[in-house]
Amino acid sequence: MGVFLRWGILGILGVAALLYAYNASKRLAESHERKSAAKVAAPEPEEVAGPAEEPAPEEALSPHCEVELLVAGRAVDLRRQSEPLDRVLRMQEIAWQEPAERRERLVLVATRWYEHAAPISAEALRDAVVSDCESAEPAP
Repeated sequence: MGVFLRWGILGILGVAALLYAYNASKRLAESHERKSAAKVAAPEPEEVAGPAEEPAPEEALSPHCEVELLVAGRAVDLRRQSEPLDRVLRMQEIAWQEPAERRERLVLVATRWYEHAAPISAEALRDAVVSDCESAEPAP
């Protein structure tokens, strides 16, 4: 009877250790997500070039171009944070697109801007993505 009791206690302690390790890894993953979200939310200081200028009014974009701009911006940010490309391609804006052609287009945009090595300003990114989107978008 003593042997069974020892193995039972050892088994319970083993299960408890596994549960503790599982919960600890889950907490670590949540803290990592919070830190990466804080990095994305925190704007980077931009160089000041003279007096503050008012931004030019932005023209309305088509919904397709807005999504492409969002995907490109997040791809640039995630590359800056040294996140892997597969994490970029698994983001909600790409993975949940229903037409396969649209999803492929967003994968192409994300890959292009993830692999863009040189730093790029928000205005230059917007201009490049919008011109590329409008040239790729079929005419009505």
